[in-house]
Amino acid sequence: MSKVFDAIVVGAGNNGLACSCYLAKAGLKVLVLERRHLVGGAAVSEEIIPGFTFSVFSYVAAQLHPKVVSDLELKKYGLRSFKADYRIFRPVDRRRSMMVGGDIGQMQAVLSRFSEADAARYPEFRKYLSGVSEFVHELKLQTPVDLVAGSIGSRLKAAGFLWEHRNVGENFYKLIDLFTQSSDEYLSRWFESSEVKAAFAFAVGGSLIGPKSPGSAWLALHGGSTGHADEDAISGQIVGGMGSITKAMARCAEDHGVEIRLNSDVAQIQTRNGRVHSVVTSGGDEFTARTIVGNLNAKVLFGKLVATSDLPSDFVSDIVQFKTNGAAFKLNIACEKAPQFSSFNKQETGMDSPPIVQIAPDMGYLEQAYEEAKPGWYSSRPSMIMTIPTVLEPSLAPKGKHVVQIYGGHTSYELTNGSWGQERPRFLKSVLESIDELAPGFSDGVIDTQLLLPKDIEEQLNIPNGHINHGDMSLDQMFFMRPVPHYSDYRSPIRGLYQCGASCHPGGGVSGVPGHNAAREILKDLGKRPAHKA
Repeated sequence: MSKVFDAIVVGAGNNGLACSCYLAKAGLKVLVLERRHLVGGAAVSEEIIPGFTFSVFSYVAAQLHPKVVSDLELKKYGLRSFKADYRIFRPVDRRRSMMVGGDIGQMQAVLSRFSEADAARYPEFRKYLSGVSEFVHELKLQTPVDLVAGSIGSRLKAAGFLWEHRNVGENFYKLIDLFTQSSDEYLSRWFESSEVKAAFAFAVGGSLIGPKSPGSAWLALHGGSTGHADEDAISGQIVGGMGSITKAMARCAEDHGVEIRLNSDVAQIQTRNGRVHSVVTSGGDEFTARTIVGNLNAKVLFGKLVATSDLPSDFVSDIVQFKTNGAAFKLNIACEKAPQFSSFNKQETGMDSPPIVQIAPDMGYLEQAYEEAKPGWYSSRPSMIMTIPTVLEPSLAPKGKHVVQIYGGHTSYELTNGSWGQERPRFLKSVLESIDELAPGFSDGVIDTQLLLPKDIEEQLNIPNGHINHGDMSLDQMFFMRPVPHYSDYRSPIRGLYQCGASCHPGGGVSGVPGHNAAREILKDLGKRPAHKA
């Protein structure tokens, strides 16, 4: 079996697979090496409790880019999503709730129950945000340029970028507001109700911040900035779970000649004379290629696999300072029945149970969750987003039973005055009690659970501090600064070594975009024509 390739991709997550597909479609001989027993990274479906199949880490498709879906023909390779009512159910207490989503009229009717003024301002808010969303959507597929590099080529790229966006106008200032303001400050422009503001400020983004933290506006609204109003868009609940996305990518890759090797943990990336040369696995196998792509967190790629002596000292320092303060948890539950929320109106929705639920009744709840965790502890009443995929796909569980998946915050990677070994069962109890307050008796039907804290996520997925976005998505770690200055273009200080993981622009989420963008830059450097329009 050959050990010489045109390109080697380290890591078979969604971005590594996407990158390998684009490279192979352009004619390169590609090898993908994956340390785990299956492809997918954080986008996997596994039967971790007998009879119950979970999207173990990522839980819903919100960021998958339609261009990636189209270019890689993922629908041809079996990718499907459920076409259902994806309004999000938000219980406020046992009597009141709101269904978030739908058209403007639907949302105004919902918001008017909490504030007539907020309902009246909602169309203005939606219009304002749509302009920012379109601009962010355009930026996602672009390679960030180095605005301060001294070379003529870099200056020309920077000038071209600025010229291309010369008509961005007010959207630039809107984006600055998003990145610098707190979600509470930002949303208070339009809304007065704490319950209404919490509906839009919900997302914790995997970072240890609260709704009053500067910069939290971007994280709160990031999930809604996809701009994917496209016929090729795949979103919501994926048939078969999130692993179906990466399985479709793997089928596309193998169909174009990519070799994928599982249980192949890369221990070292070797260089010769300033150029990448080969990878060596923990089992001692060595594979050579002139192009090597790391679908890994930048701290792992440049802090563990590449020798520090092969890298400039200032680059190493920047990588060390890249912030990866994970604060989110994932809880997978096998249960006898779906949670029965007291405030859920079955007649209004036409469903027995909502497929997606957010638990964070108001802004005070969100702020308290953050304040409790900030000193190095965990929230006694965490904010949560719950998906119940068996509402739409019963085959994921034994007949009559259900799968419940919870993503939430806040937790701490390490506890200041205690240990997770001791506190894990208490934290699990607090999560279940929080659900019982709104869906009485739910915990009585729990069959088994899998609780993934930041340290568990780190160990299983090789993500430093278990940060779901592979690094804080704050202003100082986005666009031209992600993961570090001067290397936001998917390249590295070593010739032939590239990066394509979520610690690159545009960041976290199962999008395939970093893989798409990295492949474009690699093919450009190799003088190869891409199979698809860049």
